[in-house]
Amino acid sequence: MIIPKQSLSTHDVTKRFKKVSADIFYYVQLGLIKPFDVVLYVKYLELFNEGYGYAFPTIYQLEDYLNCSRQSIVSANKRLVAAGLLIIKKHKNNNIYFPLQPHPNENLAKQVPHLLIELEKRQEKIYSVADKDKFRLENLFENQSH
Repeated sequence: MIIPKQSLSTHDVTKRFKKVSADIFYYVQLGLIKPFDVVLYVKYLELFNEGYGYAFPTIYQLEDYLNCSRQSIVSANKRLVAAGLLIIKKHKNNNIYFPLQPHPNENLAKQVPHLLIELEKRQEKIYSVADKDKFRLENLFENQSH
């Protein structure tokens, strides 16, 4: 087991941290990308070379860095491109990657109203179950106190 550090993740943040817009999580919530895709996106940000203006890891490096299969990377790249979060260009023997800023939640929602409807239905279902669980738990304690 790893011994946890005793400082919060936001304490004394200086090196080896990449800022990522929290708006990217709305892409996950809407089903445009998967949680793993966020990890890959952050890796592209980490590997981004300011001098060149892009990231250029090999597929082998990504497999190594993320402990995943080539197919996982290929699939995640396709979703990131389709979601407008990544541009991939062929360059010599390697791809080059241009990670793009996510849209603010309101702008993204306007572009995918059908996904917003699906999200609202899913949320209704989730919170309906949560309410039932809460009611069942409250009744359990009431019955025990009598």
